[in-house]
Amino acid sequence: MRKRILLIFTIFYLSVLAYGQKDSLSNNVLKKIDTSKQKIQLNDTIFFKQIDEIQNANHNNFDLKLWLPTLTALLVLLITNLVTLYKIKKDTTESIKKDIIISKIKIQREKLEKFYDPIFTTLKTNESIFNAYGPSSFPRDGGVLETEASVVWKQIIENVILPNNKKIESVIQQFSHLKNENDNIDLYLDFLVHIESYDHFIKTPNTLHKAFKYPSGFIENVIKNRNEIIENLRKIENKLNI
Repeated sequence: MRKRILLIFTIFYLSVLAYGQKDSLSNNVLKKIDTSKQKIQLNDTIFFKQIDEIQNANHNNFDLKLWLPTLTALLVLLITNLVTLYKIKKDTTESIKKDIIISKIKIQREKLEKFYDPIFTTLKTNESIFNAYGPSSFPRDGGVLETEASVVWKQIIENVILPNNKKIESVIQQFSHLKNENDNIDLYLDFLVHIESYDHFIKTPNTLHKAFKYPSGFIENVIKNRNEIIENLRKIENKLNI
């Protein structure tokens, strides 16, 4: 009986001892694994630290050869943009100048076409008719020829001179704002008074008409200003062709 108890006790003791050694062996193995992991982590840390140091070194050391293509491309782009902007500015300036010149040409042509040309041509027509058929052209025989010439002249006045005067009156009233700045508006107003008086004189002869004579130098003034506009127009158009 004692031998059995002793045998059981011995087996129990050996089992406990063997279990303790197993735990110790397991702990040693785990310690070794932990140590290996720490070494691996340390090595990784050192590796990434070295990478960071290399990257920082690359940032600190500017490599011109590396950046030269990029800098060249940026410089070319900058120059191209500057040239484009300059061309746009130049084209815009030229376009504005051209528009201004064209506008001036239109103004000068409008002055001619709507104001000076109609007045000039109508005055010259009346002048030519007056010289050809007016009282200064009548035969001085005191007879039939002089009478006939007077009749013809009266018909011309009613059918040509007076309507022409109305045309000039209409032009002055509508387009006097187109006259040259240095042109004398008083001459045009005096002419309007004259043709109004003349119209009444032809319908009802009277002595008051003598107070409203044809303004002296009127047609010469129109010719002078018309010629100035023609010359200015020629100069402006030459600028446009340059």
